Amino acid sequence: MVSKIIIDEGVFDECFTPESLVCREGQAREIARCLAPIKSGKFAKSLYIHGPPGIGKTSVAKWILREHFENNSAYVNCWSKRTSHKIMEDILLQAGHVIHGRESTSELIKKFEKSKKKLVVCLDESDHIKDIDVLYTLARNSCTVMIISNREFSPTDMDYRISSSLSFDEIEFKPYNREEILNILKERATCGMRPGSVDNNIMSVVAGMSNGDARIGLQIMRSAARDAELKNLDVVTLEEIKNASKSTRKYRLSYVLGTLNIEQRIIYEILLKNKVMDSGQLFEEYRRVSTNNPTDRTYRNYMQRMKELGLVKEHGSHRWKRFEIAL
Repeated sequence: MVSKIIIDEGVFDECFTPESLVCREGQAREIARCLAPIKSGKFAKSLYIHGPPGIGKTSVAKWILREHFENNSAYVNCWSKRTSHKIMEDILLQAGHVIHGRESTSELIKKFEKSKKKLVVCLDESDHIKDIDVLYTLARNSCTVMIISNREFSPTDMDYRISSSLSFDEIEFKPYNREEILNILKERATCGMRPGSVDNNIMSVVAGMSNGDARIGLQIMRSAARDAELKNLDVVTLEEIKNASKSTRKYRLSYVLGTLNIEQRIIYEILLKNKVMDSGQLFEEYRRVSTNNPTDRTYRNYMQRMKELGLVKEHGSHRWKRFEIAL
């Protein structure tokens, strides 16, 4: 009977927080330095952590909270908790409060304010927050906030009273290179797979497929290992890796499209239908379809967002600029 290949599937999950950080030690030190005053009871600026998906932002932030602020922190994924009510409810639960589920948002805020507990609050996937007034509530109660976003911070994106109250420091995460992805895969394989079940050459191929996104590499590894087990194989082969990469691409596309707003989805669907379009032509078609009377600036911001997510490629410049579907 062939031995199982996966011995701990959890290490390949997006929510997994490693015992030690791989290739993000510098960013971890910087975040810890920025938050260090809190340990002495002093004020610390809030942090705006940004960069493309799958580059370690969440892992580093959760590691920092676990190692340095385990008893006075809260982590909220705003992909699933998008409203002020859900965010405040989650924070209170993590702070040890009893929540009955019938409280209004204002009642939750009063309960939070009455507790006077100063927390380090991490709001991951912050692009999905529907009501950013929750940030003002946190700032008003002297909480330090770590906001994690897939896009670069712009002060114009936030209400002045909130940005001035929180006083952000900015930390950028850049995509992993191939060698860094390979190191991450090796570390997770050591923890989660039977020794000898996947060799370095196979992991190097996966690293090349990942395009700087560690989540893609980890998903390919897990999916390929499952496939190999179903085939009663002793090791993961290139065939399983290739099959896994196809399904992983569909997963990533579904995830990335879910981060777009309605207007961005309209633009994407227009471009998907045509594959390649001149920027001016795309803008005119988008204006014709949209009911929001979009401006040129709004359109440019939307296209910049889709470029950052890897959904589109840009060619040329100015009047010769054109866009092409990339994912």
